[in-house]
Amino acid sequence: MNKHVVWMRKGVIWIAMAGMILVGLYQWFYAMSLSPISETPQQTIITIEPGSSVKVIAQELEQQGLMDYPSVFNVLLRITKQAKKLRAGDYRIDTTWNYQELLKHLTEDAEVQYPITIIEGMTLKESVQAVRALPKMKQDLSAQPWDEIQQLLGLSVYPEGMLLPNTYFITSGTKESVFYRRAYNALTEVMEREWSARAANLPFNNAYEALIAASIVEKETGIARERPLIAAVIVNRLRREMPLQMDPTVIYGMGTDFQGNIRKKDLQTPTPYNTYTTKGLPPTPIALASAESIYAVLHPAQSDVLYFVAKGDGSHVFSSTLEAHNAAVRQYQLGMKP
Repeated sequence: MNKHVVWMRKGVIWIAMAGMILVGLYQWFYAMSLSPISETPQQTIITIEPGSSVKVIAQELEQQGLMDYPSVFNVLLRITKQAKKLRAGDYRIDTTWNYQELLKHLTEDAEVQYPITIIEGMTLKESVQAVRALPKMKQDLSAQPWDEIQQLLGLSVYPEGMLLPNTYFITSGTKESVFYRRAYNALTEVMEREWSARAANLPFNNAYEALIAASIVEKETGIARERPLIAAVIVNRLRREMPLQMDPTVIYGMGTDFQGNIRKKDLQTPTPYNTYTTKGLPPTPIALASAESIYAVLHPAQSDVLYFVAKGDGSHVFSSTLEAHNAAVRQYQLGMKP
């Protein structure tokens, strides 16, 4: 047998052995890609930072105890050419997933959504505090952003009450300015819908005046079912050109001077928001009004009520005459028997 034949046989053998090794490696890799990414079952949220490479992501998962074999993940991303689909953000993962499932979730699922609740009755300043209390929200406005928010929303007035109370969901890194636009747009949609379907003969010149009235309803309401009646009091007083005499407007106008109690002096001290000394609506909303309060002022109860007094349990007694109102005050505020 000549040397040429021998070398050919050896070559075939080496090729066969290399093929067997490659097949073995493929089978091992495929089996590994279908195994859980970690032997420690847990569910958590991971953050992929902008510009992170596949290697860095895999190493960080290993360091956090979320992945046993980062090389498997690294190779899987490269051979499937999915690396470019990885995006920065927060993602929920389950370590019982296998490597192929993890890849699918990271490249196809949406980012984790974080809830943020803006409560009805909040002022603008309280709303900003709530927004900035969420760690995942990115602050991109100044410490006192009132003028910036006004400009951002394209308003000609101070932007009090111009966000719709609701629970919103955001992704990590959402800018607060983006959120304010979103909450403002949500309010605009509600106002446009309700204003176009409003009851006839309401004493509002425009939707903004209705929003101001709705903010007062929001602050005066202790029980949801009373919203239409409180709205009726406001509407009836405006029609008769009576002062609204709503304590929450006085409190708002006092600002930091309010220390928990309204004194007779406070009721007699004029401010743009003191509806005891000034007829009509205050110049802006005094809080965030819910969609329910907006609906109430545009569809008030069909009633001739002009007064209400708190009973002490969150509800009110409504009256159509001053005589009946004074009797309710004596009973519920002064503790006198009727």
